[in-house]
Amino acid sequence: MKYYFPIHLDGGNRGCEAIARGSAMLIGESADRLWGYCRDVELDTRLGVADYVTLVPCRRDSFVFDKFLGALNKVLHTPKTMEWRQTYPFRTMLRMVGEDDVVLFTGGDMLCYGNNELIYLNNWLHRRGIKTVLWGCSMGPENQTKEKRETLSRFSLIYTRESMTYDYFMSLGLQNVCLFPDPAFVLEAQQCPLPDFLQKGDVVGLNVSNYVMGGMTLDGQFAKEVLDLISYILTKTNQQLMLIPHVTWKVGGENQDDREMAKLISEYYAGHERLHILDIDQLNYCQIRHAISKCSMFVGARTHAVISAYSMCVPTIALGYSIKSRGIAKDLGLDERLVVNSKDFAEGDLLRSFLYLAENKEAIREHLQTIMPEYKQRTYQIREHLAQLK
Repeated sequence: MKYYFPIHLDGGNRGCEAIARGSAMLIGESADRLWGYCRDVELDTRLGVADYVTLVPCRRDSFVFDKFLGALNKVLHTPKTMEWRQTYPFRTMLRMVGEDDVVLFTGGDMLCYGNNELIYLNNWLHRRGIKTVLWGCSMGPENQTKEKRETLSRFSLIYTRESMTYDYFMSLGLQNVCLFPDPAFVLEAQQCPLPDFLQKGDVVGLNVSNYVMGGMTLDGQFAKEVLDLISYILTKTNQQLMLIPHVTWKVGGENQDDREMAKLISEYYAGHERLHILDIDQLNYCQIRHAISKCSMFVGARTHAVISAYSMCVPTIALGYSIKSRGIAKDLGLDERLVVNSKDFAEGDLLRSFLYLAENKEAIREHLQTIMPEYKQRTYQIREHLAQLK
């Protein structure tokens, strides 16, 4: 029996790396029984993902053929052409899957966006009698579509990572739904050399993405909230500010590179000696977690950067835009002010939440230190549910 991760993609999103590492630990199988679809084998090997998961390279022609299928689908616009377009890049892996194997759909928030390849892959596998698991997922009623509702009923197991998604799925009458923390919570920080400024006192970690900023720009409405927070830290406190990229993807014309956003902010505040960017090019997820652990407070957009902060008991604000951020914070017993919705906010919300965080950081840290050991350990109970699929 082997386990396949078709939505692993690659560690250009350190969250994908985190899920692969954490999932390997939870499943407890060697790399020859865990297979992950990978668009950048060289990167994943350097990050250490290949130590846990056997990497299946993407088809070299997939990006060119995707454009052809996309054009064909615009002309024909049939379910068959759409399925071909969405599943073609994964066909090499799909042909490897045997009837006794299990396919795990990782990615966490794949169902928080529009209809995508997860739906078509799951339907394709379901027709062939392959067991599939929606693994460590989040989704709310605001994300629902007819296609998602249909494919949800076809999973052999649904593993939700926070109670808001779990409650929603149960309200739909779905079967085989369980609730455990995100796989990344079981990972440990990995020691590595860090910049000198991290040893020089109070450091606030900040991770922002194009999703929360309204694009790769500083002109968006929520971007102003972020800039106001940075200005406050640089002018009203003596704290160091470390910008922490977590995603470096530039795939298929979509730029999600956090390093570019960090560069824009650094240029905006040119000359401020207390503003720094963490160079993550040679750092894997667990090493970035080590850097985050040195922060006195953290503000983050990327879910798995926030999970690193929670795991290391760093007082944290999540810059959320979907159910995943609210759900994880709720399950950790954190105040609602520690999640700021980047799509629905009042002017000054982020700074007010930061001031609340700063005033209560020791109590928040102690709370996380109290609950985190049991919370992390609970994740391993997913093994009991996987065993029932054999």
